[in-house]
Amino acid sequence: MSRVLSLLLVLVLVTSSIAVVLPVKAESRTIVVPDDYPTISSAMENALAGDTVLVKKGTYQEQSLEINKSISLIAADSYQTTINLNPPLVKTGYLRNWIWIPASAITINANDVKLQGFAINLPDDDYGVGSGIYAKGDRLTFVNNEIANRSVYLQGSMLNITGNALPAALEVVGSNQVVAENLIRDNLKIQGSSNLIYGNKITSDYPFSGIRLNGSFNYIVGNSFPSMEIDDSKSNFIVDNSFGRLALWEFGHGGCSDSVISKNRVTGNGGVNDGIHLWLGSNNTFSANIIRNCQYGLSIGSKATQNSVNLNNFYNNTEQHVTCSNLTENRFDNGVKGNYYDDYKGTDGNGDGVGDSPYAIQEIHWDEELQREVTVVYFQGNYPLMNPFDIGSVSIQLPDWTSATLDSLSEPQTSEPFPITLILLSTITAALVGLGLFVFLRKFQRDKKP
Repeated sequence: MSRVLSLLLVLVLVTSSIAVVLPVKAESRTIVVPDDYPTISSAMENALAGDTVLVKKGTYQEQSLEINKSISLIAADSYQTTINLNPPLVKTGYLRNWIWIPASAITINANDVKLQGFAINLPDDDYGVGSGIYAKGDRLTFVNNEIANRSVYLQGSMLNITGNALPAALEVVGSNQVVAENLIRDNLKIQGSSNLIYGNKITSDYPFSGIRLNGSFNYIVGNSFPSMEIDDSKSNFIVDNSFGRLALWEFGHGGCSDSVISKNRVTGNGGVNDGIHLWLGSNNTFSANIIRNCQYGLSIGSKATQNSVNLNNFYNNTEQHVTCSNLTENRFDNGVKGNYYDDYKGTDGNGDGVGDSPYAIQEIHWDEELQREVTVVYFQGNYPLMNPFDIGSVSIQLPDWTSATLDSLSEPQTSEPFPITLILLSTITAALVGLGLFVFLRKFQRDKKP
C-alpha cells in the first residue's frame, strides 16, 4: 500500500505543479533606442509581443526593417526621427525583362503593429516599382509617417492609416479601415468594404490620378483629388468631396448601383471625360452636387435605370449639362424640384423658384426624308430651379456601419488576458484533491492493521 500511496502522491504533486510551471503574462515594456539598444533592428529583435520600441530624435541607418510580432515602433519626436533605409536588391520581372529593384524597405507580417511618427528615407530606383512598406495584418496603425518616393501596400482589417505624407501610391486591401487626412502624391487604391476614407488630399497633376475603389459600403467624404473611378460596386457614399472627374464603371459585373453621390464640388477643365459618368447601374442618387467647367457635366449610359438626379447645380459645362440616352428610365427631379442650369432661359410666373417650362437640350437638324428642319430633343429636365440650390442645407446621415467601425478602433486593443484566476483555482483544487486522497489512504491503512 505504501507503493500505491507514493504513486498517488507523485500524481498529485505533478498535477499541482502545472500551475507553477505555466508562464505568466509579462508586463509590457518600453525599449528605448539608443539607450537600451543602439539600433532599431536590435531593439525589435529583443522586444516581445506587446512591447513598445521608442526611438529618440535623430537619424538612424538600417538596411531594412522586418516586424513579425505585435509591437509598437514609435518616434519620440514626430518627423524629427529619421530612418535611412537601404534594402537589398531583388531580381524581378518587369515589362518582359529581368531587373534588379530594392526589396520592401519595411515588411510587416503581424497583427496589432503600430508605426508612428517617422521620416523614412529610401533610395531611388530606376523603375520606381519598389515598395516602401509592405504590410499584412489586422489592426495595424500607421500614423504621422513620411515615406519618401515609394509606394505603400497595407492589407488586413481594422487598419488605421492617418496623417501620413506619401509621395507615391497608397494601396489598402481589406475591410473596416480608416484612411484619413493623408497627403498622397499619386493614387489611393481601395479594395474592400465598410471603409472610411475621409479628409485625404491627392495632389497629382495627372487628371486621371486619384482614388480607385473596388468594394461596397464605403464612405468617401471630405477628400480632394483629381479623379475617382469605381468598378462594379454598390452602396457607396461619395459625399462632400472636391474633384474633377468621377467614373462609375462596368466590367461585366453589373456596374455600380445603390450609391449616394451628394454635396460634391466637381470642377473640370473642359477636357474629355471630366464630370460624372455612370455607365451601368441602378438606384443611384446624384443630388446636391455642384458641377462646373466640365466637358460633360453628367452622363448616364443607355442601360442605366432607376437613377435619381435632382437639386444639382450645373455651371458653364462645354457640351451638354446632362446627357442620358434613356430619359424615361431615370428621374431628373423629385416631383417638385429638378436641377439648376445656368443657361436656363425660362420664367417663374408664380415665384415658387421653379421654372414654368422644362429645361431642354435640343438641336435643329435637316431631315432628308421629311425635307424640312426638325427639332431633336437630347435632354429634358422638368421643374428647373431658377436659382442655385444651397448644397449646405443638405445633411447626410452617417451610416450605422461607420459608427461601429470608429467605435471598434477607439477601443484599446489588448491580447486575451492570461487566465490567472483559472490557474489559482486549478492549483487549489489539485491540492485539496491530493490532501483528501492522502487522508483517505492513511485511514485505509490504519483500518487494515490488525
